[in-house]
Amino acid sequence: MADKKSMYPEIQNNVQVRHPKFGLGKVLLRIGDDDNSKAIVRFQEEGEKKLALKFARLVRDTIEDDGEA
Repeated sequence: MADKKSMYPEIQNNVQVRHPKFGLGKVLLRIGDDDNSKAIVRFQEEGEKKLALKFARLVRDTIEDDGEA
């Protein structure tokens, strides 16, 4: 059996992401590595959301963490 690569490898725990509707958020928990993967994300304005990655259109945010909350 061949090794399967993780789907959506850029979406991992503690990564800052951006969603087209919910805005900026942080991945609290990534669940799964396949096409059915989900993530629990805490958004600044919308609170926590559980999202299916294949539909969520999350992108990793490129702003560097400066240590401030």
